[in-house]
Parts: sequence; structure tokens; C-alpha cells
Amino acid sequence: MSFWLLMLLGAVSPGQPSYEKANELFVKQKFPEALVAVEEALRLDAKLVPALTLKAKLAMAANRFDVARLSLEQALAIDPKAAYAQFLYGMVAYMNNEMREAATRFQKARELAPKDPRVALYLGLTIESVGQPADALALYEEAIRLERASGQEQADTLLPGARLLLLLDRLAESERWIRQAVKLSPKMRDAHFELARIFLKKGEAAEAAQEGELALSLPVGSVPDSAIHYLLIRAWRQAGKPDRAAFHAGVIRAKEN
Repeated sequence: MSFWLLMLLGAVSPGQPSYEKANELFVKQKFPEALVAVEEALRLDAKLVPALTLKAKLAMAANRFDVARLSLEQALAIDPKAAYAQFLYGMVAYMNNEMREAATRFQKARELAPKDPRVALYLGLTIESVGQPADALALYEEAIRLERASGQEQADTLLPGARLLLLLDRLAESERWIRQAVKLSPKMRDAHFELARIFLKKGEAAEAAQEGELALSLPVGSVPDSAIHYLLIRAWRQAGKPDRAAFHAGVIRAKEN
């Protein structure tokens, strides 16, 4: 059956082709072109929820959370059961540091999509930020379980729980989570940095320094160089190599000047 016949029968939105073009452009990170295409999709069908959701994603990429919020509210007014739109609605609050509102929105998203690990993960991050570590850890564990069940386990998902376990001084468990993250993504600097932190807290300074140096050499991750240099200063000092500590201190001073 042709697209035009399906459209006449009401089975396909007239804005669908423009939306699909916009989505392809978004995946290619051609954001201005994607915005033009998504606006065309919404001109043809103002109630096309996927297009409203994509418009919100484009707005979030540009840090226009006000535009994202309005687009998502429109989408959810049209389809209150749109799980992904509800998740992004939670992300808007999360990115604006409105944690209690984010928790409410993520909880609704979890009711709509109980098998989505992203929702469990970000609900965990949100409630940890408002002082509920036990509930947060349970959600991190749930996110990992859901990813494993789908066969799509991600190293990034293990890191928040590992950090929380380290904060709670549960070193053995934290190390187990981090080593799994390293196994999944051997070139992720964040995982090696967290492993270095664990070694340092265990008093294994040489191992901490080794992992820290490895983290510093890896480009993939969000941990800044400065944080790794500070860790390496402590690790090398404790390992009895003040010259190496002095080297990293010098790097920090040079970047500050």
C-alpha cells in the first residue's frame, strides 16, 4: 500500500516523511537542517508526537530548555502515555537542577516504560542528589539488570553506582562494578579514574598511580585532566615518588598561568 493511500486512510501522518528526514539529520548531528525539517513536519501535522519530541531534543542540544519543555508538554497533552517524551520531560527538569520535579517526572516515565534502563538510571541519579542513597543504589542495580536482560550493557550505567558504593565505603563492591565497566569499555578514562580512586582509598598507591596515568592517556570520558593530575599528585607522593608528583603539580600550575 502506497504512502499516499495510507495517508488518505489516516494511517500515516502527512508530516511523517519530513519527521523521518529530520530524525536522519539529527542522527548525523546536522542540527540546523534537522530543525528546518522538523518544523516542516509540524507545519503539516501539529499533533505529530515524535516530531514534537525531536524538536525538544534539538532544543535540549542547544540548551534551550524552555523550548524543550513547551514541546514536551504539547506532546504529552496529545499522548499522555508517550514514554520517551515523559523521560525527556524529566531530563529537562534534571538539567535545570529541579530535582524533586525531575523525580516526579521520571517516576511517571518509569510507570510508562518499566523496562527502560535509562529511566531507572536517571531516577536513581535524581533521588541520590536529594539524599536517598539506598533507593538510588537499588535503581542503579535495576538499570544494570535491565540492560543485561536486553543484551545491551553499557559501562556508563555502572559508574554512578560504583561512585556511590565508594562514597559509602563499600570498596569491594565498588571495585567489582568498576572492573565490569573497564571490561565493557577498556578505553573509558572515567572507569580507570574511578578504579584509581578505589586503589588510593585502599592504600594501594602504586596501583592508583598506574590507573591514573592510564586514565590521563585516554580521550574518551568526562573526567577533566585536572582531576586526574590532582589524583596522581597524591598517588605518586604516597607511592614514594615525589618527582612524579611534582611533574603533575607542574602541569597544573602551567595550565593555571
